[in-house]
Amino acid sequence: MLITRILVLLFTGLMTGLTMAAPIDESDFHSKVATIYNFEPYKLKAQEMEAKSKQLDQFWSLVVADPTNTLPMLRKELEDPSHAAFFFYDGGKLLLSISPDRSDQILALRSISKAGLRGINQTDYLQTIHWFAGNGFDTREAAFRILSLPNFKAFIPQHVLTLGQNYSLIYMLFPMDESLFVDELASRLALESNAQSLKSLLLALWHTATPTGYTAIKNFIDDPNNPADVKAYAKTLLDRNNSSSSSGSVNFSSNQSLREERRKIMQGPISNEALLEFDKLTEKILAKQ
Repeated sequence: MLITRILVLLFTGLMTGLTMAAPIDESDFHSKVATIYNFEPYKLKAQEMEAKSKQLDQFWSLVVADPTNTLPMLRKELEDPSHAAFFFYDGGKLLLSISPDRSDQILALRSISKAGLRGINQTDYLQTIHWFAGNGFDTREAAFRILSLPNFKAFIPQHVLTLGQNYSLIYMLFPMDESLFVDELASRLALESNAQSLKSLLLALWHTATPTGYTAIKNFIDDPNNPADVKAYAKTLLDRNNSSSSSGSVNFSSNQSLREERRKIMQGPISNEALLEFDKLTEKILAKQ
């Protein structure tokens, strides 16, 4: 659906100046948003979604044809909490596609973070949030949203790679400095109840390679109320600490330089190779400790 709308945008750009409708006003723009986006995709049948997709294409075309007039209105609607959740995703992607302004990118990220994950392409969500993380934005809110969807999956066709919730969460967070999110990982671990989401949090905490992360994992293991199978998983993570330490220290790189190298890896394209290197760098950081 997104690709279709991009083609519509390109075509509209070529036609701008040949046929231009009268500028839309704020009231009509608001009505269009409320009417067109009065749905959630996962609730529609295939034929209904096809019809809605055409309306969405037309809306994107309307906005891109006259951005001087429509962009301020789009921004205003994205700040309106009354709209359906899917608008914040689709409208945020629209804003991101036509405005390079940092303030608009921040608004787009904030809007996309409100999306209902059941109704969107999860691969696109991962790639979009990963782009934000790799370009200096704080993606914590958007990343932690996927904890509500234990079966979250993204497929990267270029590498025939399927990522579950665990490594999708890592790709949305670790392009940033781990000091920004390790405390929140620990606090969410104490509140989470789903087994898969707990494992995703534990894996991310282990990869922070920080005292805060390891203390949170140990506390989780020591809590008798936590599920036995998840505690067993947590123990396997701590066992990897011992394995890394026994392999000998890494002398040619400092702890900080290893962390910076790891962030650069995670800021690059999503791939199997990058994840393997990410794991190796984590083990080198552990060895330094």
